[in-house]
Amino acid sequence: MLQEKTADFICVTLLSGKEIKLPLRHILLKKWSGKKPAFSLGNKPFVEHKGKPLFAELAILDLFIDSGWNGVWVSAYGGTHFLNTLPKSSALSRNSIAIPPDRLALLEKIWLAGATSGCFDNFLWKEGDVLFCESKHKNKDALTKPQIKFIEGALACGVTPESLIIMEWEYEN
Repeated sequence: MLQEKTADFICVTLLSGKEIKLPLRHILLKKWSGKKPAFSLGNKPFVEHKGKPLFAELAILDLFIDSGWNGVWVSAYGGTHFLNTLPKSSALSRNSIAIPPDRLALLEKIWLAGATSGCFDNFLWKEGDVLFCESKHKNKDALTKPQIKFIEGALACGVTPESLIIMEWEYEN
């Protein structure tokens, strides 16, 4: 089960030196206590969502989908892949799905503007709105240089800071 704790903002220093405030959301996730799936994408932790083991990124994606959004988890493991299910092996292309051409065009524009192939974990859209959501395990994870370049590219392409969400997650007690 996903439960929102609080909503805040995080200050991010861009490579240009400019500081911006991005929405910071706090989510509680239940730790998976069952048998660990055979493939863990580099030993990623599993959370329990709807009685199944998932990566946090996929559980958070499902939360947005349940709220009426469309979206994918954007994985850069072995190339760029758009996923909406737990991969069964390192051949992520087997699970990769197509996204609407206009959404792909936006991502490509952002990657070009930011001079990066990095992306936030979840790319979400509903009608004319888009969100990018980066999942961070509390006290274990931080934004990377490619993600900061992605932020710069997104801002250059007209994506608002409010549409770039940092989703900090931790395990329920």
